[in-house]
Amino acid sequence: MKTILLSAEFETSVDVLYKFFVDSKLQTEITGSKAIIDNKIGGKFSAWDDYITGKIVSLEKNKRIIQKWRTTEFNKEDKDSNLEISIEAINGNKSKLTLKHTDLPEGTEAEYKNGWKEYYIKPFKEYIKSKV
Repeated sequence: MKTILLSAEFETSVDVLYKFFVDSKLQTEITGSKAIIDNKIGGKFSAWDDYITGKIVSLEKNKRIIQKWRTTEFNKEDKDSNLEISIEAINGNKSKLTLKHTDLPEGTEAEYKNGWKEYYIKPFKEYIKSKV
């Protein structure tokens, strides 16, 4: 099982960045694909029209989110991967996202790393620019 580590900075508050990952309506608006998030510990979530599913393990408002996470591409015998999203304030109204995604099926890390960049980081940056 492999690990992805990504970080990105955004011209927005930690509150807005945190909401992107826990608010169904906001994530759906930004990604353009249906997300359903029961944003409480033990709550289930789905994104990209059920391509991604999982469960919320831990929530620290505006700081950290931990999820069990999988896609429809995982084999039945693959265990859920672990996703840790850390958020911190930097330089005034900017924020930094650090994403650590572990226990991915062997050989999929490049695909999922590109997916995080293309389907989450890029649309969120575009969303922020459109609100300025």
